[in-house]
Amino acid sequence: MHRDISYALPILPNPSFHRTLVEESTSRLKRCRGELLEVDSEFSVIPSLKETDMPITAFNSFTDGLDPERRSREHFIANVNLEDGPHWVPYADGVWIQPCHFNVTSGGFSVVLKGLPGAVLGTHYHIGTVRGFTLRGHWRYLEHDWVAKPGTFIYEPAGEAHTLVIADDSPEPAMIYFAVEGGLIYLDKPLDGGFAAYEDGFTALELCRKYYLEASLDVRELDTLVR
Repeated sequence: MHRDISYALPILPNPSFHRTLVEESTSRLKRCRGELLEVDSEFSVIPSLKETDMPITAFNSFTDGLDPERRSREHFIANVNLEDGPHWVPYADGVWIQPCHFNVTSGGFSVVLKGLPGAVLGTHYHIGTVRGFTLRGHWRYLEHDWVAKPGTFIYEPAGEAHTLVIADDSPEPAMIYFAVEGGLIYLDKPLDGGFAAYEDGFTALELCRKYYLEASLDVRELDTLVR
């Protein structure tokens, strides 16, 4: 099965990491699904799972990178600065994030997302629930007919795929607080899409640390957000 991953790559964060992940995972996904979809006349799968190369093998192991004595489990607060500045981490074309929490227990994360009018965050599938609250601007998902405005709360069930769009006529850049449970999978196309890249609390932490180092920001500030 051929999969065109060009749809998702330009809008994904941390291009070098995700490009490698996409190339490795796509080849494995092709081999895996190509074998699993061969069935005999009785509709039974010919090769067993043990004989196939599952796509999960393309993933690397991640940790929060902290020594045990530096890993806190206490409560904390994160002071979010909504003004423009270098503290906004570039995430996609016209989209930035400001981290609030990296959940290395469940793999989730919390961020404030900022998007310019007309910006699009590619179609992605959630394996866990998401809660969002709109602080500024207007935005929506292409797959739904509502438009979120300041004060709008959204609950997203696990198992939903959608495409985030900042309204062209938004009076200002949109800012949305998202609390993401578990990871999300970016798809290679909006309809019946396949795997393109994966994001969770670990990859988001890696992305932010890389940017903080490049921008000469204090990486230790991110360590305080790890739980």
